[in-house]
Amino acid sequence: MKVADVMRTNVVTVTAATPLRKINELLHRFNLSYIVIVEEGLVKGIITYADLFRQVLPSYDEFMRDESYWLNSETTEQRASDLVNKPVSEVMSRSVITVPPDMEAIRAGALMTAKKVKQLPVVKDGQLVGVVSFTDITWGFLMRPLFG
Repeated sequence: MKVADVMRTNVVTVTAATPLRKINELLHRFNLSYIVIVEEGLVKGIITYADLFRQVLPSYDEFMRDESYWLNSETTEQRASDLVNKPVSEVMSRSVITVPPDMEAIRAGALMTAKKVKQLPVVKDGQLVGVVSFTDITWGFLMRPLFG
């Protein structure tokens, strides 16, 4: 089974200038866990819901060091309001691992496990053609015998 057999081709993409408020809106509206950042058809980055979460909420170390997080929820609210107009380019992961559509799905899954990522943009001739996730690969392998 190839990546092309299980990848999603209806991928939500944005440009690097898209504000984080819009990213959050798209993640919620389409029930997504990631959005791919594309410029002129080329993958420039990816942002996940976890990336956004880490920007809004303090890390455990920050929380333990700064008592204002304990005593005043407005500190976190201010932190979030400071982010809304920040462009996604300031937060996105730029070192994106991509795979070709003709790669074996099992190999793509192993790559995701090794690199500790949950999805991989699929690129053909330098252009984004889809995204494959753990869920897509698992679905492909587990459903295949039923319909195969």
